[in-house]
Amino acid sequence: MRFVPIDEIQPGMVIVKNIYDEEGRKLLGRNKKMTGPLIDKIRRLGYSGIYICDRYSEFEELAEIIDEDERIRMLRTLKEQNLDQIFLLSSKIVDDLLDQEEIHLDFNTLRHYHNSIYEHSLNVAIAAVACGIGMGLNNSQLRELALSAMFHDIGKECVPPEVLDKPGPLTPDERAIINCHPEFGYEMLKDRNEFPATVRVSILQHHENDDGTGYPRGLSREDIFIYARIIHVADVFDALLSKRPYKEEYSALESIEYLMANCDRMFNYNVVSTFLNYITVYPVGVTVTLSTGKKAHVIKNRSEFVLRPVVMTEDGTVMDLALDHNYLNVTIVGK
Repeated sequence: MRFVPIDEIQPGMVIVKNIYDEEGRKLLGRNKKMTGPLIDKIRRLGYSGIYICDRYSEFEELAEIIDEDERIRMLRTLKEQNLDQIFLLSSKIVDDLLDQEEIHLDFNTLRHYHNSIYEHSLNVAIAAVACGIGMGLNNSQLRELALSAMFHDIGKECVPPEVLDKPGPLTPDERAIINCHPEFGYEMLKDRNEFPATVRVSILQHHENDDGTGYPRGLSREDIFIYARIIHVADVFDALLSKRPYKEEYSALESIEYLMANCDRMFNYNVVSTFLNYITVYPVGVTVTLSTGKKAHVIKNRSEFVLRPVVMTEDGTVMDLALDHNYLNVTIVGK
């Protein structure tokens, strides 16, 4: 299996994962062949690429944190804004992640209806809960964190569509309107007693920066609630990886560099260091260059060893770069 960028997909390639349209309807099932019209359609939907079958597929372990069909149901729940179901959904996300032997987040596999606000909110919730687990939050706190993450951008419902979806740079006035969305979200929920105060505060604070340069209140360091600090990191990371009308998507490595470069300015260092324990740097299916000069195919990832995956060389040798002492001196030097 390998991930093929949208501009390199050819008719006849066989896909590994289902593809859905913006309404969550299955557009193309796994193990089906691509055609010219289908390639054009997924390009219009904003997919950056697809996973296809290759000679490595039988050896690969593509971990799914949440079952694909369950994930589509979650996205529909968010879109329908069924509050009772969303509360249950927050518990489901926590339970699913706590049940994992290992948590590693490959954001390529977390995209089904690409670039929707519901996709983004669910991605942020999953990533935030993974980070919260690493930071030692208890079960109740993790559920509040998941709920906060799923509603973190609800205030954007109050932003005019022509501003929210503008395909170019924003004017200062338009940016000021966008920057009000945490306050809009807080106001929408402040009298809803079913939402814990911690959730409302987290929505209000999720764009505050560690050094006090964020918005809307200019809070800093420990004055920013822990859920908001976690959501800020997960929110920015998913946004960087997403293609928008006004920007290309970042690679995982570029996004990680952005988080690290902005520790103690935008982001809390402890949150970033914990978050990065679970981010897949070299997704299953990519080809990398080893320090030995050989090319190898990534077939498995592990949490907390994100820079040391299990790879298979072109001659079929499997190398566990993290745990096999025979290969501890071998490094990945490029893609």
